[in-house]
Amino acid sequence: MYYINHVMNLELRKANISDLSDIMQLYMFAYEGTYPDPTFNSVVMLSSALQGTSKYIYVAKNNEAVVGCILFNYETDNLLAKAGAAVVAPQYRGHNITKQLLEYGTADLKENEGGIDVLYITTRTIHKAAQVLTQKMGFKQLGIFPNVHKTDEYETHALAAMYFNDSNERRYIDYKQHPKVLPLFNIVRENIDLPRMEEAEIWQQKNYIGEVPKLEVIDATEFIRVRINKLSEKNEIDLAFFPFHTPNLLITSPNQNIEVFAYVNEIDKHCVITGCKIDREVSFTDLFLRVSNILRDRGIRYIEVILRANRLNIIDKVIKAKFLPCGYVPAFQLEAGLRYDYIVFSRSYEILDFANLQLTGANAKYLANYVGLWEKTFLGDFFKDEN
Repeated sequence: MYYINHVMNLELRKANISDLSDIMQLYMFAYEGTYPDPTFNSVVMLSSALQGTSKYIYVAKNNEAVVGCILFNYETDNLLAKAGAAVVAPQYRGHNITKQLLEYGTADLKENEGGIDVLYITTRTIHKAAQVLTQKMGFKQLGIFPNVHKTDEYETHALAAMYFNDSNERRYIDYKQHPKVLPLFNIVRENIDLPRMEEAEIWQQKNYIGEVPKLEVIDATEFIRVRINKLSEKNEIDLAFFPFHTPNLLITSPNQNIEVFAYVNEIDKHCVITGCKIDREVSFTDLFLRVSNILRDRGIRYIEVILRANRLNIIDKVIKAKFLPCGYVPAFQLEAGLRYDYIVFSRSYEILDFANLQLTGANAKYLANYVGLWEKTFLGDFFKDEN
């Protein structure tokens, strides 16, 4: 499948191994080696992506030169795709090449793979162009990730998604929202026509107070891959729905009754927690605080975890560990015919810097909601007027 724009002599198609050198040069020229996705900084990783089955890279070519590129991650079981890493050569910007690549990649996955229910994307906020483009295409704004990546400077990204096949009508909604999450959900409702949900006042509390044991770090990638596969086969992993990240770091107790898996991007020290084996007698809040400190001491500056929106008890414990809800994705996971909402939680160890932001639509509301939560969590009543 390919498409030719005859006005510009522009060819759009799925990339192959012969495009490797041109793609790497395109990203190197655009970002001067600072691009945070390691896929485009390593010949080995890019070669694997071009020949693998979960990453789909599409290119725009003009006279045999690659002038634009975009990456789609795709997960068949959940009919879920993530688009991102779009780059266009400077001399070709202003010709809607990113839009054409997004449309082309979406059509290809829908027609030639298993289809898509949910397509999500993150956009840079140092300028409005990407936000405006995705809004015009029908993406719905869902949240904001403060200081999530670092190129020449720290960058805040916006989250948006496009929905197909009435996926939001199949949402599981038999629960109430956690009080700290409901304001975020209500901003999402301004962008997507979703039923109103009530605030939960109480939920089943299971407050284990066991002490967190000594934890150690293992960064043997192949060992970690084998270990998490074995635990997954035995259904011993929780919090494990993070479809487009493979763990490369393991934080474990000596007897392995606690194991926390994470993916660490060594380029910009971004981390996502991808699954846990949990001792149910141990305080989960204390565990997450300890894990966060271990990661911080290893130079990690941003940590992310995603949770099902109906898991109020675990949500409460993660919030008490000073993770803040910053994104809400309706209908994210497909299970037994129902689609489940997920919340993105983040914790940043950077001084928050929003001086370079240009926000459109609801993104300013998401940022204001996040800043309000940050102030209550990390400042408390310190700056309140005593009178």
